[in-house]
Amino acid sequence: MRNYLYSFLFVLINNCYFGQLLPSIGLNSVPQGTALICNEPFYLGNYYSTGYQQGNTVPNFKLYDLNGDSLVLSDALSDNKPVLLISGSLTCPVFRAKVPIINQIATTYSSNIKVYVIYTLEAHPTDTSVYFGYVNITSQNTVAGILFPSPNTYSQRKDLVDTMSYYVSLNAPVFIDGPCNNWWKNFGPAPNNSYLISPTGVVLNKHGWFHKSPDNIFCDLDSILNINSGLCIPPPTIPGNFTITVVSNNVTGNPTDLLYDYVDVINTSSVVVTYKAKKIIKSLPLGWQTAFCADVCYSTAEDSIIVSLAPFETMHISFDFFTDNIPDSGSVKVGFKNMDKPNNSFSVRLRASTLPIDVGLINLENEKSVLEIYPNPSSNQFVIQIYPEITKGEFILFNSAGQKVFEQKIIQGANEVNINGLARGFYNYILQNDKQKIKNGKIVLN
Repeated sequence: MRNYLYSFLFVLINNCYFGQLLPSIGLNSVPQGTALICNEPFYLGNYYSTGYQQGNTVPNFKLYDLNGDSLVLSDALSDNKPVLLISGSLTCPVFRAKVPIINQIATTYSSNIKVYVIYTLEAHPTDTSVYFGYVNITSQNTVAGILFPSPNTYSQRKDLVDTMSYYVSLNAPVFIDGPCNNWWKNFGPAPNNSYLISPTGVVLNKHGWFHKSPDNIFCDLDSILNINSGLCIPPPTIPGNFTITVVSNNVTGNPTDLLYDYVDVINTSSVVVTYKAKKIIKSLPLGWQTAFCADVCYSTAEDSIIVSLAPFETMHISFDFFTDNIPDSGSVKVGFKNMDKPNNSFSVRLRASTLPIDVGLINLENEKSVLEIYPNPSSNQFVIQIYPEITKGEFILFNSAGQKVFEQKIIQGANEVNINGLARGFYNYILQNDKQKIKNGKIVLN
């Protein structure tokens, strides 16, 4: 039924006049390189509901590439071919991963459509992301060394477009949104959406995330254009299987670092597998947050995601820990379940720590009750009681900035501690023995 509606809409639009494009949203001339990039409010909503929807008429626009050549939508549509517009930016790992798909489309459908990439706001700059409201550089960008701040001028935005050619080989032409992001504000906001526009300026197809399941650009194009590219894979008739491989599950770093654990999800079958990943049990310090970065990078508010894997595909997922300025440790138990085969499921506990690196790590679930502090809250004098499991160690205090402010050697039994000069407030402590952390916690000085 969906294919019939697509074909019917395409034939109807190309044989009937639905009116001209909406008034142009610019540009009128090539922007000056010194033109400032306009600040935009955070957009934390749904990318499918923004911009234009199927059946809407879109506005005309004029954008320029690195050489100063222009793309005018009305001119591009004058050849009576649909135009596919795909948004992206260098710091969007999802967009970079879709470059082979874009190139495949440009080659396969070259006689049927025109394909253009529109370069917009940076998705994951080293400063605050407009899509998250906080810094989220992603593990993919960290590994790839794609660490760039949001451009302040049009010239700097052009520089990033030029830099992108060092990281990806893109066959489709790239045109650059203007300094005040008019294309992004009208056709977005979104980091990597797409529009297929009919020759009369009407939206034939929209993806809030370009080619993200359940949307399939090959199936959509084949249906709308009434051709068979051989690239549209039909849904499976029998459920497939997947497995997981834990790449790392105990990451360490400094306070305020963005830390990553990694899990590979592997489709071991010849059909598409759809799985759900969910945060089952969270044991996190106050102020910490976590997020999935899989087929796309999700917000910290999303406790579960649903993702599709192509046959025999391996998806390298990062589980991100957003830490604060207080040394601490946390963990999350994450479950993975096959949506079509409930008995195909896995779970794994992922951990992160910002305690001083030189004191090592332990499995907090197996932590022994080897130490007591009393009274707590306390004045500057208190007692540390060490139980028989430990014969001696070092007691270390850290302030809220993660700085070591006190250290004392302690032995089995009751140890009197007298701290002078520390301000009132809460402090983090660790008990270590031969550089192995045995226990950590908090103490309040009043």
